[in-house]
Amino acid sequence: MNSLIKYKNFLSALMIIIIFSSFSYASIKPKDKGLIAYKKGDYKIALAIWSKDIAKYERRNKALKCPYYTKAGEVAYKLGKIDLARKYLEAGRYTPFANQETYILLAKIYRKVNNLSLEITTLEYYVKHFPNGKDIVPFTNRLFETYVESENWREAVDLWPKVSEKVRNEIKYKTGLLKSYIGLKEEKKATALSHEILKSDSKNITALSFLAKKYFWLAENSYQAENKAYKKNPSRTQYAHLLKAYKLITINFKRALYYFRKLYPLKSTYRNALYLGDTYARLSNNQKAKYYHAIAEKLKKSNFSNK
Repeated sequence: MNSLIKYKNFLSALMIIIIFSSFSYASIKPKDKGLIAYKKGDYKIALAIWSKDIAKYERRNKALKCPYYTKAGEVAYKLGKIDLARKYLEAGRYTPFANQETYILLAKIYRKVNNLSLEITTLEYYVKHFPNGKDIVPFTNRLFETYVESENWREAVDLWPKVSEKVRNEIKYKTGLLKSYIGLKEEKKATALSHEILKSDSKNITALSFLAKKYFWLAENSYQAENKAYKKNPSRTQYAHLLKAYKLITINFKRALYYFRKLYPLKSTYRNALYLGDTYARLSNNQKAKYYHAIAEKLKKSNFSNK
């Protein structure tokens, strides 16, 4: 009796083994085959399977119900098929299966193809809809960069407090904030930040340029206004006021000269040479004024006049 029971158990076990061994890779359901290939690292096979599945949904006009766009886009991206990856991911964005990975990959693709406007809208969507997403920190930092690149100054300044603390201490990002302050004409903030940046980076072109031009125009506008006032009313009182004003004007021209002398070797443009010449002229250094005006003229004629 025991022998019979053991024999029946053996037959049952054998049947189970035979049934499972009869399943081949080809008999697995399509959706599972793509995932299995993906997990094995067989991205070409996974892409081929998912592409066929996507085509079936699209032929039946059921693209919005297709769950494969993001995964297919991911493997296409891994295989360097950027256009195909973009196609699938953009389609997947409108399905209920879109997730943070959809937007992470799209943002990377838009950056790779230099489509700044689409990168910005994708980053904005991610930051808004996935505040606890796995890439929220780098994507917030990158969004700040894109705002600066696209000269969306107000958006950049508003986003700054959300940028990671580590990044806010980096000169590159501080310079981006400085550009935003300059773009918004927030002079006090730009001045303070320029001085802060120069303590760590004495050759920062943005900070040097801002301070040099700030003090030049502060002096020049005052110079023009005071002389105009004296010509209009050439009295002793007005002349005394003019002489007093000249002291501060001279100080500001000297400040401008200090920064322009540091800036010019870093950015030897027509415009900066002209500024140097004009500043020396206001400080009555005719020899150097003539020298830099001559350089400016040569640069202008040579088409090196980067403004």
